[in-house]
Amino acid sequence: MQIREFHTVFKDLLQVFSNKKLLHYTDLDWCNSINNKSLIQWVEDFDRISWAAYENETFLGFVSAHLVRKHKTASITIVVLEQFQHQGIAQKLLQNTVNQLFKNDFARIEAQICTENKFSQQLFETVGFTCEGRLRKNFLIDGILYDSFMYAKFAGTNENKS
Repeated sequence: MQIREFHTVFKDLLQVFSNKKLLHYTDLDWCNSINNKSLIQWVEDFDRISWAAYENETFLGFVSAHLVRKHKTASITIVVLEQFQHQGIAQKLLQNTVNQLFKNDFARIEAQICTENKFSQQLFETVGFTCEGRLRKNFLIDGILYDSFMYAKFAGTNENKS
């Protein structure tokens, strides 16, 4: 598997952004064009760094980190195409992202995960993230507010508590 950093919109992203099921647990906006203004702004955001995963030129998914440089914090979003889920791809993407962000002096990496999204909770725990607590009714999915968990990992630690 190859992992490539990206800063511009490319055709493969539409496999994610045009699939409402894949966007279900994210804050990403649905779109169906690489010329979509909000998609372009999201990808080209100076406060975002993203990596795409490929296997033999086949797009598998991506991870993106929203950067809060002042506080040395990054917030993670991961999406893997359905046919490639549960194959370790998200774990490799997440571990690569953690390594790159800590190497670039970020101290805290976090993710808000809907309480309904058990697979993501397990993924982040496997990579050493700690569940810090529950945020009540802050995750809107299909018109219903759900709770979420805040997960975090800190530079120089290997804690894994939930």
